[in-house]
Amino acid sequence: MKIVDKMKDEDLGTALLYNFTKGYGKPVPMELYDLVLPFLYNDTLRVEIMNFDTIEACLQACSQKEKHFKQNILTAIEDDKTMTSKALGVAMLQKILQFQIVEQTMCGIANKTSILDLNETIRLGEMLQARTIDDMMTLLKQEDFHIVVLQSASVGKDVDLSMIETLGNVVMYEDTREDQVRGRILGADIVITNKNQMTAEVLEGLPRLKLICLFATGTNNVDLEYCREHHIKVANVKGYSTDTVAQHTLALLMHLVEKNANYDDYVKSKEYAHSGRFSYFDDVFHDIATMTWGIVGLGDIGRKVAMIATAMGAKAQYYSTSGHNATSDYLQVDFDTLLKTSDIISIHAPLNEKTHYLFNEEALRKMKENAYLINVGRGGIIEENALVKVLNEGHLAGVGLDVFEHEPLLEDDAIYSIKDMNKIILTPHIAWGSIEARQRCVDEVYQNILSFFKGEDRNIVNL
Repeated sequence: MKIVDKMKDEDLGTALLYNFTKGYGKPVPMELYDLVLPFLYNDTLRVEIMNFDTIEACLQACSQKEKHFKQNILTAIEDDKTMTSKALGVAMLQKILQFQIVEQTMCGIANKTSILDLNETIRLGEMLQARTIDDMMTLLKQEDFHIVVLQSASVGKDVDLSMIETLGNVVMYEDTREDQVRGRILGADIVITNKNQMTAEVLEGLPRLKLICLFATGTNNVDLEYCREHHIKVANVKGYSTDTVAQHTLALLMHLVEKNANYDDYVKSKEYAHSGRFSYFDDVFHDIATMTWGIVGLGDIGRKVAMIATAMGAKAQYYSTSGHNATSDYLQVDFDTLLKTSDIISIHAPLNEKTHYLFNEEALRKMKENAYLINVGRGGIIEENALVKVLNEGHLAGVGLDVFEHEPLLEDDAIYSIKDMNKIILTPHIAWGSIEARQRCVDEVYQNILSFFKGEDRNIVNL
């Protein structure tokens, strides 16, 4: 049944509060009830609510259709509090609702009644299931910020970005060239990007800009000092890709160690069928359990990889590029020792002054001749011309690269001059990018912006 009676009285209010509780599906914190009547007595919201899956999207649509919508709702919240209290009292007396303390919060719980279903009210309850009163008041009080997304395609076209579109006046570009950045962010309050260069030259003279959000953990593409001086906050995302990058690290290594591509070709070419042998061992592979696995950068991803290495029986050791990460769980060594004693080295460090060209020709030559090198950190950590040189001289057993100095690679990139491509596996900066991780990344950016609206500093890197 749709709400057709606009008369504001306790009986209607009681029915609305009951249906809201029913839609909410679990004990309702008492403070949320203050929103129910103001929302449902609003003609615009009552019309729009069945057209959307989230309350954010619904509020955004209402704001576009009704001038001063949010302010009207805020005013109604104060005006309708008395009626809400009376309706709750009637609901309790009539045993329509019961009230209990749940997890130290007074909550409303729906009893079984013969009250008819009110569709819009049940939908509102469903929409607010994961929202606190603070979340809702923030959404109602926030300004209509102008938000520009410069690189939506950088997180893939198969993830849901709709939640970001509910946060204000949003303009979204699939991709943006560097020469287009400044023109597209003029007048923006919030900019969301991944790898666009946010330099002082680009950001100068943008008085409205208050927040830069990154679809990434690394911040080396943003002039943090300029942003700090000009009161522009910068927020990254953390932890969303830990499992994914660790998984890809292992995948690259196993491709190199197990030689599965070679064996797959052997079988599919029918050489195996013609060989007369039940096994074929011409491409030698080794037990990782016999190896020492060196880890560069013991952040969350480095620790996860160390756990994997240990689980596989390898000896795990690490070098902290920052000098800040220390643990007794694994052996900490200096960089020279790591190079000389590791059979496997995987890189999980950020690119900065300390790590740029950390793996230069001298460092690469210190590695064991039959060692494996995996880079899922940043491309500039390895000097690629030097890597090509030592590989072409027969040094190193195999290399796995997911990141490069130039992304995408240049058509005449030095990487393409490696003589034996069987010793290298290349993936296009995808280690972080499972569908689950990319959606977590988007969700984290949404939460960063929502926290900014609340005046909270969530994942701000330049305080």
